[in-house]
Amino acid sequence: MTEIDYTQYTLEELLECKESIDGEAYPERLAQINILIKERIKDKPVQRVSIADENGNIASIKTGRAPSFGLGVGEIAGSILFGLIWLNQTDNESYFHLIGYFVILSGCISGAYHLYNAFAKNRFSAQDIVAHDKEKDPFESTLNRLSNGSDNKYCGDCGTEVEKRYKFCPKCGNKF
Repeated sequence: MTEIDYTQYTLEELLECKESIDGEAYPERLAQINILIKERIKDKPVQRVSIADENGNIASIKTGRAPSFGLGVGEIAGSILFGLIWLNQTDNESYFHLIGYFVILSGCISGAYHLYNAFAKNRFSAQDIVAHDKEKDPFESTLNRLSNGSDNKYCGDCGTEVEKRYKFCPKCGNKF
């Protein structure tokens, strides 16, 4: 789960987020929100992190579906191709031909894992470092609609299904 940059939230957004966040599940986030609310009320400027761009947007690490999809297809196709070439070039009298079967099997298992990561709701995947408003995950909205047929959205941080009307995740406080 990625860390949410609450420093980008306005005072109104922080107050709304404080009301909707699950404080028992995310006490450290609630504490961070409370600190930022106190700072904003005192008119203290919020400290910027050095990895922020010129507008103050901080890049975050989000799971990437496209890299996992590419890895899955590539591993399956590559392992089958290499395995078949290996099997064609070796004689069946020695045990070297078994390497071809092993390559095919391990490549298909690894490729299936990556394809699962590309399409599953809860996944571990290759990482993309992007600013939240600069690059959207191309598979995210399509997969969310296909997964249950509803128009609800999912939190990109914790995966909770949330009604479309919410601006913040009620579980972790992530801004949509």
